[in-house]
Formats: sequence, C-alpha cells, structure tokens
Amino acid sequence: MTDNYAPYSRYRGLPIRTVENPDGTQTEFIGRRIIPALSRYRALTHYRTAGDERIDTIAAEGFGDPELYWRICDANGDADPATATTPAGRLVVIPLPLEIADDGDA
Repeated sequence: MTDNYAPYSRYRGLPIRTVENPDGTQTEFIGRRIIPALSRYRALTHYRTAGDERIDTIAAEGFGDPELYWRICDANGDADPATATTPAGRLVVIPLPLEIADDGDA
C-alpha cells in the first residue's frame, strides 16, 4: 500500500502494482484510483468562479491547503484541474471530506 503519502493525499492507501517490461525489468506504479460518485459528496460551501483563478487557490481558501484541490475536482466531476474554474461564473462545490459525509460510507 502507498502509506508513504501524506494522510490526505489522493494516493494514500492505493496499492502498488508491478509490470514486467519486455526487457525483463520491472516497473512499479500506483494502482488505479476510482473517483467516488458525485452523489456521495456533500457541500461544505460553494464558490462562484471569476474564470481566472486556479483550483489550488480555491482549495487554499476553502480548506486551508492548496494540495487538497483534488477534492474539489472530484466533487465537481472535473478530470482536468486546469479547467476546473471555467467558465467564469461557474458555481463550484467545496465538499466536506468523504470521511464525514452523512452517508457514513467513506
């Protein structure tokens, strides 16, 4: 398991996989991360974008940690953090962590 990552990293707890290359060497990689269904997220608050800010800046304001930008992306169905604040005027969910979502199934 990938317990070498920070406690709130999106990679924490994922399995380490190994693939054998054609030359016989092995390469390790982190197993696939399945993004939870949007219905599992509960809003802490919302943020109306201006269109020119970055998602890590919004995470810093919403969570106090810019590295938690991925939680906002996940809760809003954004695969690309670079476009998560567009278009201007978009209402973005700032989610509660799944660990405290009201369904209790984190």
